[in-house]
Amino acid sequence: MHWSSNITPHIFKKIIIGSILEFGPIILFLISFSHLHIYKATMILMAATIISVWCTYTIQKRIPYLALYVALLTIIFGYITVSHHQPRFIQIRDTIYDVTCALTLLAGLMFNVLFLKLAFEDLLKMTTRAWTKITHSWIVLFLTIATANEYIRRTMSLENWFEFKGFVVIFTIIFGVITLYIFYEKDDKN
Repeated sequence: MHWSSNITPHIFKKIIIGSILEFGPIILFLISFSHLHIYKATMILMAATIISVWCTYTIQKRIPYLALYVALLTIIFGYITVSHHQPRFIQIRDTIYDVTCALTLLAGLMFNVLFLKLAFEDLLKMTTRAWTKITHSWIVLFLTIATANEYIRRTMSLENWFEFKGFVVIFTIIFGVITLYIFYEKDDKN
């Protein structure tokens, strides 16, 4: 059975809302940078991230630990960016986020804890083997994005970095869909 046949309208709605809450702040950041300067865009990112965490908590009725982590990084590095007028700090935030996500997933594999399964198993019932393959894929993606972010941050202009960020958002969404399509295996036990 194909993975898309298992996605009910209710699950699809959850995925769309989750995606908006996940990518909304960064999309607002990218749009605001194109109309404002980096510091106002950073303040918008900080506010949008806090609102996103609150909305996630309100909708899901649980503490969104990953969203809280993102908010903490965004507030700390956003504040430093704005107060010191140094855009590199908000850029470094992305590298730290991607590396810590990769290391967290890797540590989970080492201790037989599939964090992606824990986070998304309510949406998609898949085999442990499928979740393991998807976890490996996301580790590689996070490390690749972190490396690329550092290269672009250090060698290119701020405008180039924003173009890269736009590409990463689109690529991440496409990557997620393709990875799910390739590795999906229905868990018939549930």
